[in-house]
Amino acid sequence: MADSSSRPFRRQVFFISGFDPRGVLFLHKNCVTETEKWAKTTGYDVKTGARKNVSKLVRRWPITATLPTGTSETSFDFLQWDDIIREHWDKRNWLVYLQSIAGLWRLLLDGVYTRTIRDSWPIAIVMSAPAMTAILHGLGVLLPLLGLLGLYFFPGVIGKVLALVLIGAGAYAFWWIRKNMDRYKPEWNGRIGLFANKMVQSRDFVPGLDERLNQMVDHIVASIDEGKPDEALIVGHSFGTSIASIVTSRVLERRPEWGAKDSPLGLVTLGETQCLLAFRNKPNWYHEELSRFAKFPDFNWLDFSSPPDGACFAMINVLDFLPNPPKAMPRQLNAQFHKIFSEDHMNEARYHRMLMHFFYMQASDNPDLDSDLYDFVLLISGTQKARERYGKRPSGKPFFRKER
Repeated sequence: MADSSSRPFRRQVFFISGFDPRGVLFLHKNCVTETEKWAKTTGYDVKTGARKNVSKLVRRWPITATLPTGTSETSFDFLQWDDIIREHWDKRNWLVYLQSIAGLWRLLLDGVYTRTIRDSWPIAIVMSAPAMTAILHGLGVLLPLLGLLGLYFFPGVIGKVLALVLIGAGAYAFWWIRKNMDRYKPEWNGRIGLFANKMVQSRDFVPGLDERLNQMVDHIVASIDEGKPDEALIVGHSFGTSIASIVTSRVLERRPEWGAKDSPLGLVTLGETQCLLAFRNKPNWYHEELSRFAKFPDFNWLDFSSPPDGACFAMINVLDFLPNPPKAMPRQLNAQFHKIFSEDHMNEARYHRMLMHFFYMQASDNPDLDSDLYDFVLLISGTQKARERYGKRPSGKPFFRKER
């Protein structure tokens, strides 16, 4: 921890968003809102400054904090790839739903869907939602049509009853999916699944991605070399955890000394969806990228997830595919949303399922500087290194997997 009598604790954050086309405007506004909320709750001074353009890749803003433990200065770099996301963001929801039927079949053939049901079944529901949206919409049209024809062609009372059942079943299917679409965001999840299927097959299937990953690595290495921070965190959220883990593995390949236990560099993955790539039966280039972590068993990688978050692979070690995975890396930590958010906040997110997936980037309703509870604002602006704040928490076990 920095000596408050000498200089502020200096941190660099390199943030990689999920498959979200909203980009830097959304995240900067989020940082402003959440630091203000946290400051109002605690009475401590935490501020997010104005953003500025560093390059075509990087948008930066400062975050400063004055806490009982000292002061901190964070340089928050948003590493852009939302332009690539928008190139693969089909605006025709109906087409996304139809393509997701084949996409779900691909996940089944590759072994992802079966293993997901076994190891983290809630996200299997989210993975199924886009294809089921297409199917239920289809049934909502087809069954009533068959029923109407049946009223004319089906003989006898039993035939007429069967026709009415078909009409009722179709109407219910259509009503149910329309009622629940907003809860599960199938159009968003469908796009993520389709992109993951494309990305995992080959880097070349996503033009510009590999070059962008290397540009991120270049920026991170140069920034740390120049700034020499007390702590440097590569932070990925949602599908951005896949991008962040690749980028970090390449940084460590270039600077292996940063993989040591006392290195200022760390990786933080929030609400991980990396298993969309890592659960594939056949080895792929993502496995190749992540296999580098085997050389750095002491590297500081914190993986926060939450079992109630149905859009993440809760408490799953993405390095399980390695022959001899590191024992406590990544360190799998339960975000314990039920302890840091109010009951009303939790109940709202239990109904609108995708809301909880963004809790990782929200200020706690009950901040506690002295605990090891997850706290996004302290993660990016506190005066303590993440490895110190969470150093005594043991790595958790898969929450949903039944041990054999």
